[in-house]
Amino acid sequence: MGGIMCIKLDNINKVLFTFSVAQIRKEGNYYCVSWNNRGNHVCKRWQCRGQDFYPVWSQKFPGGGTSMTAVSQLVRWLQNKPVLPIATWRYWASEKVKLLDNNSVDILAEAGYPSDAKCVLCGRSLHKSLDWWHLGKVSGPCCHYSDREGCRQNVSVL
Repeated sequence: MGGIMCIKLDNINKVLFTFSVAQIRKEGNYYCVSWNNRGNHVCKRWQCRGQDFYPVWSQKFPGGGTSMTAVSQLVRWLQNKPVLPIATWRYWASEKVKLLDNNSVDILAEAGYPSDAKCVLCGRSLHKSLDWWHLGKVSGPCCHYSDREGCRQNVSVL
């Protein structure tokens, strides 16, 4: 793994440690998430089926749904796949959610985490509420499903 990817992974793990006991690491051609469970080391390969936020082993992860979604975004960013924008992380750091602190979000931003998102269906910049598209090999942020102008309203089958 190259120097830039090591720095990126180091920053990701700093942020991850602020809301979880887990760590992400690269093993061969894939990423795994590891943690200690009652004195035993657990290491699970990142693999999702049918959606993007919860790996097949998510029931064993020591965290809730928001933390699992956050981990999914970190892994997708490492894989150079589309992710939710940094504003989502700022929301997760807000008083309303309190998943992590603003300093951690700043670490992500300084490491190059995307400040904006593009719809994976039409390419439009997304600034307000976001939706997620996953069908076939296309997955990532998309125009909000309730937005009458959103391209998802016009998609029947890709």
